[in-house]
Amino acid sequence: MALLSPSALRELLDPFIWILFSLLFLPLTVLSLLSSPSRLLSWHQVQHSWFGRFWTYMGPMVRTGAAPLVEPLLAHAEGVVLDIGPGSGQWVYMYSPKRNRKIKRIYGVEPNREHHPALRKAVREAGLEGVYQIVGVGAEELHLAGVEMGKIDTVVTVMVLCSIPDPKRVIGEVYKYLRPGGRWIVYEHVRTPWLKEFVGWWQRKIDPIWRTCFDGCRLIRPTEEYLKDAGSWSEIDLRPCEGEGIYTVIPHAMGHLTK
Repeated sequence: MALLSPSALRELLDPFIWILFSLLFLPLTVLSLLSSPSRLLSWHQVQHSWFGRFWTYMGPMVRTGAAPLVEPLLAHAEGVVLDIGPGSGQWVYMYSPKRNRKIKRIYGVEPNREHHPALRKAVREAGLEGVYQIVGVGAEELHLAGVEMGKIDTVVTVMVLCSIPDPKRVIGEVYKYLRPGGRWIVYEHVRTPWLKEFVGWWQRKIDPIWRTCFDGCRLIRPTEEYLKDAGSWSEIDLRPCEGEGIYTVIPHAMGHLTK
């Protein structure tokens, strides 16, 4: 590999900056769980709580950086919205009546209950009480919350499909809830298209550390392929983010798919 420019080196090392930030939240997480030994003895529960603390703090910063790309996408949400994995609610403000009067109801599907207090606060601040219903189950259990198949006007996934278990199956299930003509809005980080280059190897090597620190999030997930294969689409408009290239270890796919 030729001598790298400072910008290329920075892109290749970017995941480790995120990992280091995440590790700062681990000691506090362990201390908070000392009062619940059963949770402390469950690695799954530790990861959930760890990431919940990290994302409550870092989510607003991520939002600031991604807002110029994500806000224009979310402006197209309408009708009955399925908001998959809203986390601590950093994008909920985009659904407020002041910004969008086309929304009738929102189901916020967030199984990580560590996020719920911050999410409820975001819902209140956006003036969406009575409109935004927090659903504490996984996307594969939507029927338990009374969500009807074929009735959803808009599905929104923003930086969430990277971490759900069995993503291909779950994406296929969520597709069934979207009505014909409904739109799936996407902003996700995905597997690099440069699989045969150094960045492809590098992404695979970092992935085990990454998923440990970020509650199962994967760097090497071909999410855009799973979305395209979920069913029949009348329109697919997915594209990479401007400026991302051969040294980007955390590239994105953004846009929408129309059923």
